[in-house]
This record gives sequence, C-alpha cells and structure tokens, in this order.
Amino acid sequence: MNTVITSKEAIMETCRRIVAAKGIKGLNMRLVADECHVALGTLYNYYEDKDALVLATVESIWKDIFHADQPCETDLSFPDYVAELYARIQKGAETYPGFLTGHSVSIAGAKQREAKSVMEHTFAHMKAGMLKALQDDRSVPADAFSPRFSQEDFVNFVLDHGLILLVQGQSDCNVLLEIIRRVIRG
Repeated sequence: MNTVITSKEAIMETCRRIVAAKGIKGLNMRLVADECHVALGTLYNYYEDKDALVLATVESIWKDIFHADQPCETDLSFPDYVAELYARIQKGAETYPGFLTGHSVSIAGAKQREAKSVMEHTFAHMKAGMLKALQDDRSVPADAFSPRFSQEDFVNFVLDHGLILLVQGQSDCNVLLEIIRRVIRG
C-alpha cells in the first residue's frame, strides 16, 4: 500500500466521486483510503471515524452543488433566482443520486447533532441568498409583505416547497414559480 500523504481536499474529491458513483451509502473508510492510495490509518489522521468522513462529505457535496460551474447571479429577479437555485440543486441531485434523500440517514449516533447543524447551515445559506434576491428585486411592490406575512416567511415557504419538489423528483418548479409571481406581483 502506498502511504503517500494526501490533502483533505483530495480526500473530499475522492469522496464526492464515490458518492456520485455509488451513493452516500457506498462511502466507507477502506474504499476512500484505497481510492486515495493511502493507508487506512492515514485516513484516520484526517477523520476519526466513518461518521466524521460522511459528515465532511455531505458538507463538501452541498458546497459543490452551490458553487459548481459559476457563481449565482445576484441581479436576477426573485423568480429567476429561485429557478436557478432549483436547477443547481437538481443538477446536484443528478450528479449525486440519492443524496437529497439519503444523506440525513447516513450519519449515526453522536454525529446526528453535527449533521443537523450542517443542514441548518446549508438551509440558512439558501435562505440568505433567496432573501437578498427578493429584497433586491425592484419589481416587488413595497406592500407585498406585512408583519403577518414577512419576506422571511415567504422565503421559508418557497424553500420548503422547492425542496419537496426536488425530493419528489419534479423536473421543474414551474408551479412554484407561478405562485411566487402571483404573490409578489399581485
């Protein structure tokens, strides 16, 4: 076995490749070590156990989905921003089959709290981008929102329903986009 020192990024590239080919459940320490051409013990220097490796891989995949190819456009209308976000996540789901529905159950025991934290961070990232796009959309009337129906409430609704459509395997989010247009344009 070649015991070459590798980097965390090289390990994550390997993990993403394995998840793309075999799904998140196909990820294991021995396979990653073999694919990285390092001793299993070397991999344990980077990740204390499989759960830590899977958790890091999930975070890496989400980053890959959001930052793949190009940065998100910031001058899009809110519906266009949502459509682009949906397309990015959908492309990520195609690249990493079963990832959207499978990664939350791939973490066991003590790492569940950390996995939840990673997901909360991911959703907060999506919500922040959506909220900024909504606030920057000059075509949204000033009176479209109120204390009883805030921009944050709307963004939460849109994200929740977009994720549902993605998990259901819907090829587009056109109905959601139409709802968005009707709400923000009256």
